[in-house]
Amino acid sequence: MKKVRIKKNLLHLSIFMNFVLLFYFIKFMPVFTYRRISRCMGSLVFFLMASTRQRVLKNLRIAYGPGLKPEERRRITMDLFYYTILSFCDLVRVTKISDEKLFASVHIEGEEKLRAALLKGNGAVGVCSHMGNFPLVETVLVKKGYPANVIVKDPTAEYFAKFCRKLALSENVPYISKKDIRSAVEEARIWISKKRGLLSFYLDQHASSGVIVNFFGKKVSAPTGAAVFARKYDAPALGVFSYRMKNGRHRIIIEGPYSLQKTGNQQEDLKYNTALFMERVEYYVKVCPEQWFSWLHRRFR
Repeated sequence: MKKVRIKKNLLHLSIFMNFVLLFYFIKFMPVFTYRRISRCMGSLVFFLMASTRQRVLKNLRIAYGPGLKPEERRRITMDLFYYTILSFCDLVRVTKISDEKLFASVHIEGEEKLRAALLKGNGAVGVCSHMGNFPLVETVLVKKGYPANVIVKDPTAEYFAKFCRKLALSENVPYISKKDIRSAVEEARIWISKKRGLLSFYLDQHASSGVIVNFFGKKVSAPTGAAVFARKYDAPALGVFSYRMKNGRHRIIIEGPYSLQKTGNQQEDLKYNTALFMERVEYYVKVCPEQWFSWLHRRFR
C-alpha cells in the first residue's frame, strides 16, 4: 500500500509540474501565438494519445451513427483537441488582461433573463455543459458583479487540483468542489439560501446515481442536481451555454427560464425536468460538436 501511495503521489506531482510549466510557458508567450500553439499541440495530442482519440471517435460513432462520415469524425476529433488547448490558453490570458478586455472578448445574449430571474429573490439554477470555454463563463459573470457559483468535480491529481483552486481564487471566482458530495450539497444549500444567486450545474457527463434520459437517441444516465435544487428552492432554471465564434469571441447564451414540471410525484418531475435540460445540452452540442469536451469521457455506457 505504501508503494502504491508513493507512485500515486509521484504521478500527481508529475502532472502538477507539467501543468505549471505549460501554464507559465503560455503566459510568457504573446496572445497572437495562442492559436498556432494550440493547433500544433492539439495535433500532437491527437496523434500521441491514441486511447483518448479512439474514445472520442467511438462516442461520435455512437451518437451520430453512419450519418457522420469517418473523415468528419476525424476532423471533429482533431478540432476538439485544438479547442481544448486553445481554451486553456484563454484562461491563462485572463490572468494577463484587464476586465474590460475580457468583456470585449465575449458576446452575451439573454443577460436580461438572468437579471430578471435573480430579482425574484429565490436565486436561479444554471443548466450548463462542458462546451466552449465553460470556465470562462463563470469568470465573466462573477467579474460583471453577478452572485454566481458552480458545482464542479476537482481534478483527481491532488497538487493539480490545489493549483486550480488557487488560480480560481486569485481571480475571485468561487466554486463548490464535489470531492465530498455531502459537503458540496450542504455548501450549495447554504450558498443559494443566503446569496440568492446563480448556482450552476454541469449535466453532460455520466452520473452513476442519476436518472435515465434520452441523449442523441441513446439512453444515458444524467445527474439530477439542477432539477433537485430548482424544485426545492422554487428557483427558475436557466440554460447557460457557450461556444467560440469564428471571429474568436465567445458567445454566451442565457436562455429560459424553462417551464418545469412540478407535481406530487417528485421522482417523475426530476426525470422529466432533467430530460428537458439534456435536450438543450444536445441542441448546443449539435451546433458545435467540436467544442463539446465531454466527448473525451465515456458518455455512452
